[in-house]
Amino acid sequence: MFQNNPLLSQLKQQIRDSKLQVEGIVKGSDKAFGFLECDKKSYFIPPAAMKKVMHGDKIKALIEVIGDKEQAEPDQLLEPMLTRFVGRVHFNKDQKLQILVDHPQINHPIAASPTKLVQEELQEGDWVVAHLKNHPLRDNRFFFAQINEFICKSDDEFAPWWVTLARHQQSRYPVKGLAHYEMLDQQTREDLTALYFVTIDSESTKDMDDALYIEPILTSEVQTGWRLVVAIADPTAYIPQDSQIDKDAKQRCFTNYLPGFNIPMLPRELSDELCSLVKDEIRPALVCYINTDLAGNIVGNPRFVSAYVQSKAKLAYNLVSDYLEQKPDAWQPENTETAQQIHWLFQFTQARIEWRKKHSLLFKEKPDYSFILSEDGKVKDIKAEYRRTANQIVEEAMIVANICAAHYLDEQAQGGIFNTHSGFDKKWLVSASQFLLTHLTNEENLAELSQRYSVDTLSTLTGYRQMRHDLEKINNDYVEFRLRRFLTFAEFKSELAPHFGLGLSGYATWTSPIRKYSDIINHRLIKATLTNQSCEKPQEDILTRLQEARRQNRLVERDIADWLYCRYLAEKVEENVIFNAEVQDITRAGLRVQLLENGASVFVPASTLHNNKDEIQANTDDIALYINGELIYKLGDIIQVKLTDVKEATRSIIGIVS
Repeated sequence: MFQNNPLLSQLKQQIRDSKLQVEGIVKGSDKAFGFLECDKKSYFIPPAAMKKVMHGDKIKALIEVIGDKEQAEPDQLLEPMLTRFVGRVHFNKDQKLQILVDHPQINHPIAASPTKLVQEELQEGDWVVAHLKNHPLRDNRFFFAQINEFICKSDDEFAPWWVTLARHQQSRYPVKGLAHYEMLDQQTREDLTALYFVTIDSESTKDMDDALYIEPILTSEVQTGWRLVVAIADPTAYIPQDSQIDKDAKQRCFTNYLPGFNIPMLPRELSDELCSLVKDEIRPALVCYINTDLAGNIVGNPRFVSAYVQSKAKLAYNLVSDYLEQKPDAWQPENTETAQQIHWLFQFTQARIEWRKKHSLLFKEKPDYSFILSEDGKVKDIKAEYRRTANQIVEEAMIVANICAAHYLDEQAQGGIFNTHSGFDKKWLVSASQFLLTHLTNEENLAELSQRYSVDTLSTLTGYRQMRHDLEKINNDYVEFRLRRFLTFAEFKSELAPHFGLGLSGYATWTSPIRKYSDIINHRLIKATLTNQSCEKPQEDILTRLQEARRQNRLVERDIADWLYCRYLAEKVEENVIFNAEVQDITRAGLRVQLLENGASVFVPASTLHNNKDEIQANTDDIALYINGELIYKLGDIIQVKLTDVKEATRSIIGIVS
């Protein structure tokens, strides 16, 4: 008799309207219950209610008072945690197909069925991509997903690569090429094949996109400077604008360099063969002539030309470094011409490094970590690799070439793809200024540095550069790490703007067109100026895509590395290996540290640092941890850590301070 009773419905609505309504994010736990995290408060979600939601869901909830405790009753789905997601196939005891979501805090299986797109016979543990179709709060039904992509089998050793690429919607295959390529450029190219160009890369590199030639500038038989000639591979000679290859490259934006192999932005027959500056092969190139004095200052305007070049020697970073560093039994150049180029390039590099020390900024010396893999994808070793002498040669040559390109594009094309960085984020400028004045001043220099570290000064390239030079003198890792939190991100822009991170007034890369779509754009603009064609400033959508693709590639590289670290370090738990580690972050939950030996990220729970959590204070301003008011750890500290647990399923490594 109560069915469809309008009075009862009205009463229910009144009761509902009388309850507090809140919006928040669901936070799951390792138990059946959860919490609703709102702006200023957290509400308990009981187990029965948690069956309607998932960790990460944004929902609207009604707050009920049970006894003297408040709890949240999920009412409306605002934004689901899952839409498209990656997971593993699971069959329950009734052999019903389910998916186990690949997420550390989503642990309940979701009923599923494959679409016609999935041709493989699914087995337990297989990796798949699915879309959530039903959500209890939205569809009044149980959670249900459709599987529409098979990734790989459960025992595939390359699952870290394939799963991560699928998660970030990136292809594991190179761009599809053509059966035949023809030279498109009609302009006359200078014949520079007589110049003794050399390439310097890793021994295994196939996509060689830069070659160098250098000679001294003589005035009355006295050397007054250097003439550096930078030759860059020219894939635009073969790729029509808006062709399918061009569109695919524009979508990818970058070659994806992953542990063990790369996924090129261009078809391999272009990147590794036809365009690569292979020794003894004549190749089309875009070439820049750069003159400097002996102190490394650029003299006059750079000159760009379209040309044919021929690399005379394929050199390797480590071998050239061994030779220049005079290592015992080091490799020796095969002839005097190669030796002469190496020594001249080295002298030029030293001059440019000194120039950058005074007029721009040098990179902070940090190692790159390289995974050494067996053919089946297993990690044999992880090596820390530092930039050596030969790496610096190529680095300095590319930097000066990119400086020249930035100002050339600005003057001749009135636009391009510029790499920019504006220093401190505007919302953190005051905090950065106060931090510097607190940590780098004293009574003797307060008046001078108050102006030097003022907000107005730090917001200028000159002021930022001066501040960085000040930091080089004190070599304080804590100050360095803390200031990073105040920095903004690098951006691509279509107009010339400073790059504070490099300390330069302009920077535009054109030296890697095989690997970067932005460099392809800059090549086309430079070549247009050489043939007196009109130049069109890059559109905003290209800048946005470049930014997003760069972010995606970094996430892919990080996620694969996290997975491989877990596989590599799992056996180190029982071995009780002690690692030196650098503190990277501090929160109430604990320390995030990086192992210096191999680069792995390890979490140290606060509960292992002190037995009374109420006596632990994590200061988010100082990024430091105190116990009973005493400073124990701060950002940048070097500590010793022993691993206690490695969980490959969640890609997490746990340790304790040793």
